[in-house]
Amino acid sequence: MLNERSCSIYPQRPRTCRDYDCRIFAAAGIDAGGPDKAVINERVRAWTFIYDDDADRVAHLAVRTAAAFIGEHAASFPDRRGPSAPSDIAVLALKAYAVFLELDASHKSEEEIAAAIVDACRRFDADAGVVPA
Repeated sequence: MLNERSCSIYPQRPRTCRDYDCRIFAAAGIDAGGPDKAVINERVRAWTFIYDDDADRVAHLAVRTAAAFIGEHAASFPDRRGPSAPSDIAVLALKAYAVFLELDASHKSEEEIAAAIVDACRRFDADAGVVPA
């Protein structure tokens, strides 16, 4: 999508694209949005992943599982306000996918899983030096 440092989708590369790339949607197994994002969605669906080993394959499955849970269970998050924007879902899934590597979800409520995701995200942000708003 980048042609010689410019975006082939937008006339000017948006700030969002400078902050992260749209492969996060492919990693999370979700579209970037609705019909207004059709070109991006087409690119997202074209990405394929190659794994060095089974651990990488399992980690990617955990990212996709996290994204699916986050997207389907927004009401299970604190204040019933889980993310709903595709970019927020994908970023949170990447930050918190380890929850689905460590958690036996069959023995946890949706609210407990959502709380574990929030905690994992906070740990991720703290490790990255992100100051909460």
